[in-house]
Amino acid sequence: MNKKILIGILVIFLIVISVAIIKFVSKNDGSKQLELTYDINAGIPFKWEVEVEDESIVKYVKNYVIEDENKGGLVGGKVSRNYVFKGLKKGTTTIVFKYVNFTDGRVEKEEKHIVKVDKDLNISLVVVGNK
Repeated sequence: MNKKILIGILVIFLIVISVAIIKFVSKNDGSKQLELTYDINAGIPFKWEVEVEDESIVKYVKNYVIEDENKGGLVGGKVSRNYVFKGLKKGTTTIVFKYVNFTDGRVEKEEKHIVKVDKDLNISLVVVGNK
């Protein structure tokens, strides 16, 4: 009886592990990505603009909201976005985030991130600097 229970538990464990691996592989298309998070306050005329200095090394993929305190139109509520980047080839480049007033185009602040992509297309943050 104990052997049957032990074998049953082992089979269930292997099934759970297999399902987890299949889900991970199906979500991961083999590409390595870097996600950087930036905040704005709702109701103010600013936005973050992204520039990649060498787009042959790193590609800006997308951005998406991860936190939105502006539900119901609360002026000044924090909105957090993740910006996603993908390594394309081995090398080093800079990703520049500009905090731009969209009414007059004035750049309020700028942040530069030096990123490195290795031969396996793993992308990593090397240096964060502010201007």
